[in-house]
Amino acid sequence: MYDSGVKCSDFIDSITAEADISIEIQSDSWYRWLNTVEQFIYTEILDEYASAEINYTSDSVALSTLTVPSGCASVTYDDVIAVYADGVQVEKSGIKGVMNFSDKNLYYTDYNGNLVLSLTEVPDKVTVIYRLRPIMKTETNNYNIAVPTEFLDMVSARLRGEAYKIANEDGLAGKWLADYNTQLESFKVWAEKRNKRYGG
Repeated sequence: MYDSGVKCSDFIDSITAEADISIEIQSDSWYRWLNTVEQFIYTEILDEYASAEINYTSDSVALSTLTVPSGCASVTYDDVIAVYADGVQVEKSGIKGVMNFSDKNLYYTDYNGNLVLSLTEVPDKVTVIYRLRPIMKTETNNYNIAVPTEFLDMVSARLRGEAYKIANEDGLAGKWLADYNTQLESFKVWAEKRNKRYGG
């Protein structure tokens, strides 16, 4: 998980001080835009993973109970990359697949925050590999922005663009959102180099 070293509140304050926006924008909007950028970066661009090993006690694993690193969001089903039962990979499925292939080791979601296992043998341990995402930022928790320091201007451009859209300043909104998209392409190239590693 990247840490820019810059608090969300300080970052937003600096943008509002620099930008000449004709209307007052609620703080919730600034944090929503910031969260949108961070969540997109970690789910679609960065390959940052962690694992959680649990003792098998039930076919249902409550994903929100998995221990995550500091500053990371709780695990959701969409974050799950792979599941292993005693080191043997369990394949992702749906409820229909489980019904049709009872002789396979499968997992699926019950849409209530649980990962459900359908296994041919009872394991001792279950390991869940999951994608890391930053915790959602709010005005009260005030975490650091979870992007590399050299890409803070990219985040700033997105927030400015969204703010100018709200203020009906279409020309300025287009300018800043174009700047964001250009920097985002550079970030993708930067991230691709760092995502390359043996075995994924």
